[in-house]
Amino acid sequence: MRRRPTVLLLGLAVLGMTLELALPRQAASQTVSAAAAHLPQTIRDRGELRIGTAPTYPPLESRDPATNTLQGLDIDLGNAIATRLGLKPVWMDQSFQQLIPSLDTGRIDIGASGMTDIPARREKTDFVDYFATGVQLFTLAPAPPDLQKVEDVCGRKVAVNRNGIFFVRMQEFSEQICVAKGRKPVDLVLTDLTSDGRRQMAEGRAVAAAQGVDAIRYLNETADSPERGKYALIGAPISVDLAGFGVAKSQPALRDVIASVVQEMIADGSYDTIFRKWALPYTEVKQVTINAGGAGTP
Repeated sequence: MRRRPTVLLLGLAVLGMTLELALPRQAASQTVSAAAAHLPQTIRDRGELRIGTAPTYPPLESRDPATNTLQGLDIDLGNAIATRLGLKPVWMDQSFQQLIPSLDTGRIDIGASGMTDIPARREKTDFVDYFATGVQLFTLAPAPPDLQKVEDVCGRKVAVNRNGIFFVRMQEFSEQICVAKGRKPVDLVLTDLTSDGRRQMAEGRAVAAAQGVDAIRYLNETADSPERGKYALIGAPISVDLAGFGVAKSQPALRDVIASVVQEMIADGSYDTIFRKWALPYTEVKQVTINAGGAGTP
C-alpha cells in the first residue's frame, strides 16, 4: 500500500505561526525569511549554504557553454533559498553518485540536482519534495507507426542511463507492462549519461530512449534548443515521481527550514516565476512534502 505523503508537518505550521507572532511581518521588499532564525548554528556561523549539484541535466542544472556558469531551475531555486536565509550560496560541482555520500559526511548541506525521492535513497537522506516529474519514452521524429504507444517498446532496444531512477522505472515497466502481459521484456541499452542514450538512438543502437519528461520536453520544445523538434514522445510518462532537495538525516532542522522557505516561495509566486522561466510550469507542486516520493509506475 502506498504510504501517505508527509506534508510539511503541523510542527512546521506551528513554528511559522510562532515566528509570525514573535517577529514583525517583513515588508515585501525584504528577502530574509523568518525561518532563517532556525538554521543550525554551524551554518549560521559559516554564512554559507553549500549546495551540491551534478550540472549535466538541463533544464534543471547545466553549465552555459559560452560562460561555463551554472544555470537551470535548481540553480535558481538554490540561489533564492540561500538568499532568503541570509546566506551565500556556494555551489559544489560533483557527480550525481557523490551527492548522498557528500551529504552524509557533511561536505555539502543540501543536494540540488533533480534528485528523485525514492525509498532506497532515504536510508541516509531526507527529501524536501518540490518538483513533480516522470520517466518519458521517446524516439526520433517522426515516430514510426509501430512506436505510438508505450507498450510498443516491449521486446525492443531502449537506451537508458544506468545510474538512477530511469533505469529502475524501466525495469519496473518491463516487468509490469511487458512480461506480466505476455510481451517480451524491454532490451535495455545501458548508458552512463542521459545524453548518451540519445546518442545511442541517433546512431541506430536503440529504437527509443527514456529520461525525465521535463528534460526531454525542454530539449524538444524550447525555442533555442539545438535539438528542438528532433524527438517524438511515445505516449504519456511511464511513472509519476517527486524530486527533492536532499538533506542529511542528521539535519532535520535544516530540512524543515528549507521546506518552509520553498513553501513561502510557492505562496508568494517566486517559485512559479522560476518554473516558468525554465518552461516547466507543468512540473510544479502546490504543497511542499517531505519524503513523499515513490509513486512509481501508474
